[in-house]
Amino acid sequence: MRIYLSMIALIVVSLLITGAFTIYFFKNQNDVYHLSRLQRKEQSVMLALKYFIINEEIDQVNNSLNKKLVELANINNLDLNIYNEFGVLIYTTIIDDTKEILAKQTISSAIIDSVVTTNEPRILEEILDNQTYLSTYFMLKNQMGKPMAVVNIPYLKDSRRTSDELWAFLNTMVEVFLLLFVGASLIAFFLSNYITKSLQAVSLRIKETKLTGKNPYLDWDSDDEIGDLVSNYNRMLDELKESADRLAKSERESAWKEMAKQVAHEIKNPLTPMRLNIQHLQRSILDRPEEIQGRINSFTRVMLEQIDTLARISSEFSNFAQMPRPEMELLKISDTLKSGVDLYANTPNVAVVFTDKTDGSISIDADRKQLVRSFSNLIMNAIQAIPKEKEGRVEVTLFRYKGQLEITFQDNGKGISEEEKDKIFEPYFTTKSSGTGLGLAMVKNILHEFGAGITFESTVGVGTTFRIIWK
Repeated sequence: MRIYLSMIALIVVSLLITGAFTIYFFKNQNDVYHLSRLQRKEQSVMLALKYFIINEEIDQVNNSLNKKLVELANINNLDLNIYNEFGVLIYTTIIDDTKEILAKQTISSAIIDSVVTTNEPRILEEILDNQTYLSTYFMLKNQMGKPMAVVNIPYLKDSRRTSDELWAFLNTMVEVFLLLFVGASLIAFFLSNYITKSLQAVSLRIKETKLTGKNPYLDWDSDDEIGDLVSNYNRMLDELKESADRLAKSERESAWKEMAKQVAHEIKNPLTPMRLNIQHLQRSILDRPEEIQGRINSFTRVMLEQIDTLARISSEFSNFAQMPRPEMELLKISDTLKSGVDLYANTPNVAVVFTDKTDGSISIDADRKQLVRSFSNLIMNAIQAIPKEKEGRVEVTLFRYKGQLEITFQDNGKGISEEEKDKIFEPYFTTKSSGTGLGLAMVKNILHEFGAGITFESTVGVGTTFRIIWK
């Protein structure tokens, strides 16, 4: 196909370039032809008039001048206009309907001054009656050198004849190029078939190559480039079989490891807030017994929600370690976000603050438990990034910006280094001494499934801000 298209492109480009140069050449030759023709007629008329007018003033020449002008116009097949030295028309040989257009009543003083000063004819290209004319002006002087009159010859450029010749040539050239085009197409077809025929067997066999199953070897008798290709292909089949066996074994092991890590990670997340709530309930019973009923209600709600999450994760992971399929529903994002924040409201030495800058009515289509799990994961990571000796603060903010719904999780922890930023969402990457590194990777996948994106900004020693955006 590349050979075929290259030859066709070469023919087309050659046609275009040749056509462009032909048009330019014909136009240039046409301009030169008309200019030289006008100059010859101009010389003829100038000499004839000089012989006719000797010492007389222009207004003293009798009517025989008119006869002479008509004679010159007929002989040279052109029109003549005579102007006095002030540029006023005194005679013209034009008698048809174009007289008012071609025989101007006055000419500019610039033209008069030009022909008087240079003593040379001046040729101008003028558009008269929507046609292109070459108008020549020259000064007629007597033997004493005194200006007598300005002679004007309006000369119509016969572009029709040139255009006909041009199109006749282009038509012939197009016919030749069409023959070349057809010939080149046939040559390119047979040439490409000849070149690629040797590769068709290899190409067909490569298409049929499978990662699993038996792949037959290729046979090639010639010791050429195709033979090298066949030899390398057969060697690749041996390596492919070995790689397939290793890959199958590795995939089985990796699948079970992945399942184990994900199960451990997903179960571990709810355990931390459950423990914190139990400890907080224990302190409340001892310190503020009058608030025990409210604390028990809050504790029961949180525990039941986390127990349901653990039960659902265990049930779903039993089905070949797949993450729970989302159960989509319309959720108020403010309430869902607050549920995730409440899990960590009693974290020691860390203030987890939620700010809702919306009216609280914004809803999205998502799975509530998976969304709460994502928010919980981000808050937990923020808490773990804060050094123990530092008074921690995690600010969760919900707001709208430029028509987009955004949630930010901002902490004052140790931050993320430049080397770690590119890997932060990769599975199994973690900056902590413990943990599987699956948390942020799963958060990103969950949010992507719900139509949201997640980015982050971080400064070492200052803190990190994760940003969730719904467009």
